[in-house]
Amino acid sequence: LTRAKRRMNESDAVMNSSSSTGPESNCNPRANIIATQVVIPFCYFLIFVGGLVLNMGAAWTFYYVSNRSSFVIYLKCIVLADLLETITLPFKILADSKLGPWHLKAFVCRYSAVLFYISMYTGLIFLGLISFDRFLKIMKPTKTYLPQKVRFAKALSVIVWLLMFLLALPNSILTNQPITKDNAARCMQLKSPLGKEWHKQVIHICMTIFWINLVLHIVFYASISRRIYLSYKTFQQDPSKVKKVANRNIFSILVVFILCFVPYHFCRLYFDKTREHSDCRLRTTWHYLKEAATVLCAANVCLDPIIYLLLCKAFSKALLAQGRVVSTSSEGSNY
Repeated sequence: LTRAKRRMNESDAVMNSSSSTGPESNCNPRANIIATQVVIPFCYFLIFVGGLVLNMGAAWTFYYVSNRSSFVIYLKCIVLADLLETITLPFKILADSKLGPWHLKAFVCRYSAVLFYISMYTGLIFLGLISFDRFLKIMKPTKTYLPQKVRFAKALSVIVWLLMFLLALPNSILTNQPITKDNAARCMQLKSPLGKEWHKQVIHICMTIFWINLVLHIVFYASISRRIYLSYKTFQQDPSKVKKVANRNIFSILVVFILCFVPYHFCRLYFDKTREHSDCRLRTTWHYLKEAATVLCAANVCLDPIIYLLLCKAFSKALLAQGRVVSTSSEGSNY
């Protein structure tokens, strides 16, 4: 009888705990192993290979382009940000696919993920500066304003890099809790209380950077489109030339910005609201939507070189010149 009573009490305790935590307490959005350990890491692998090849080629080409304009300086900063973002991807691939040791997940939380996001938002800032530079170039082509001067662009670039890394550094330092096999992949559990609060503030700052860029992109490109339309209407330019200018100066940057960054930040708004939701299916859906949007964010390292090729004539000339040198040397080696 005593053993029976103990079993009854244990079963009642289990029932009470399960009812208090709810039927969705064991919800695991990462339960789909094929998606989390195969599909998503493979997408990141493709981005890593493409981003490394394209950005190494872009860096090599920009080495031969002099810093004659603020536009070129901002483009070079984007190349650097993309390279830093690209080299973090192998750690994420190995950790997510579980091909590496479990300690690697803690390394991703503390270092590589921090570098990934801070590089992404640094590139986002310089993308906004490029848009502003193009806006001034088209709207006021006969004047040179302070943001367009080379010295100012260099100083501003250094300030942006310093501020962004100072923003990221505490995220790494304050991820200092003891690491176990159970919490290695849960980044927030590795942070101290101050680290969690700092992380939240960094998210707010990064979201603000995105929304400011989104508004400015809309304003800049609406003004540029109107200017091009009025120019065509007034001077009756060749429509093909107008279309070419519009494509190069508006849609290349705008498409990269919208495709890579807008889905992630809209998903982020709803993902944070549904993270503690009782409906497991809803939480899982938004988790994978956010993961897919993050993949698009990473894909910007492959799409940014399109901007260099379409907008920067100096880059295109240097690329062609280096291509000729390579082809000439290869031909010479055949004799």
